[in-house]
Amino acid sequence: MSASVIIFIIHRLVNILQFVTGYFFMKCMDCTIKRRDGKFTFLLALVLYSTISTVVIFPNDMTNISFALLLFALVNFMLYKGNWLVKLSMILIFLPVAAAVNLLYTDIGGHIFIQFFTEKDLLANSVFYSIAFVILPIFWIVFYHFFSPSLKKIRNIFTDKAWTIVDVISLASFFALFSCIYLSPEQKSYFIWPCIVACLITNIGSIRLAAYLADGLHADLERKNLQLQKSYYEELEHNQNQIRKFRHDMNNHLSVIGNLMDEGNLMEAKEYFSNISSYVQTANKKFCQNSIVNAVINSKYQMMINASIDTFLNIDIDKMIFIDDVSLCTIFANTLDNAIEACQKINVPAKRKLELKCRYTENGYFSFELTNSKVNEVTQKKGRFLSGKEDQNAHGTGISSVKEIVDKYDGTLNISYDSKWFKVVILIG
Repeated sequence: MSASVIIFIIHRLVNILQFVTGYFFMKCMDCTIKRRDGKFTFLLALVLYSTISTVVIFPNDMTNISFALLLFALVNFMLYKGNWLVKLSMILIFLPVAAAVNLLYTDIGGHIFIQFFTEKDLLANSVFYSIAFVILPIFWIVFYHFFSPSLKKIRNIFTDKAWTIVDVISLASFFALFSCIYLSPEQKSYFIWPCIVACLITNIGSIRLAAYLADGLHADLERKNLQLQKSYYEELEHNQNQIRKFRHDMNNHLSVIGNLMDEGNLMEAKEYFSNISSYVQTANKKFCQNSIVNAVINSKYQMMINASIDTFLNIDIDKMIFIDDVSLCTIFANTLDNAIEACQKINVPAKRKLELKCRYTENGYFSFELTNSKVNEVTQKKGRFLSGKEDQNAHGTGISSVKEIVDKYDGTLNISYDSKWFKVVILIG
């Protein structure tokens, strides 16, 4: 077999290794951001990521790394859905990793090659080139194996604040990498190797840090979940005690109604019966199949009854599958608290009105619309809605929490109001 045929085969093997590298690089991206649907999108992302993850990075050459940066930004923002901050984070985290690995294997390999061969040795050049290229797919396969659990963990838990923390850490290695490449000394590029390795370790460490932050956020969510469960069981126990007490007094209630009817006081008997019916209806109503959310709504519903708020609730989220219970409860609890607080400021009880419509459709869309009457002025400061709470630190925290959840699920939050009404609309899907 001639040398030219061997060189041809080697170069085709290298092309295959490039696509293997690109595939696992893309799998790492897919762990954290959602790629748009379609086979064409998949193939285009595969080709472009294969180029980005295998681009040759030389010291003193800003062209290739700048090209990789622009191409990376184009792929992330055009072919992937979701929050722009998450897409930016992927660039800041993964570009230094890919560029550092590519520069190290290229530069170290080049120094080793010139010790034993010359550029005229085409066969040796191709063999050495292919051996060096095996490093990239191995690196990304191992990287995906060890870090995909961490990347998947942070996907649905991280808030914008958490992503910002990771971005700040990654920015240091991002700029350090560009500085090292641009300022690399002539013929002594090995001086920048420790810095490049430090950039690589820093960004790999930032992924582990993100996983630890995600664990902390998850633990916080679990604590909130336990608190909601505690509230649910306390509410359930309270209602059961009320029912036991009601059953104990049932004979007395029936005797009273019977005596009133015997005496011909039908209106009083009807009014007494209406009071008993209202008492039974307000005890542990079932608004939806989700027990935790149902407990929260029950608690808020009792507050509405006590505040004489004319309430209409239409909740159909029995098939909710992709929004966790804690997030749902945060949406319901915070928005209803604000609505009840606004209604309570209305001096005329007859004008206190609240309407909540919420549903989850078969095609995977969650819609939430809450409208309440109001008389208070709505005040905003730096994008936060200010309430009438005495605690200044509590201003706008409810809406901010809801916005974080909506952003986490790539939804939309729309708030509108006039002199009499305040409306919150949430769409996620």
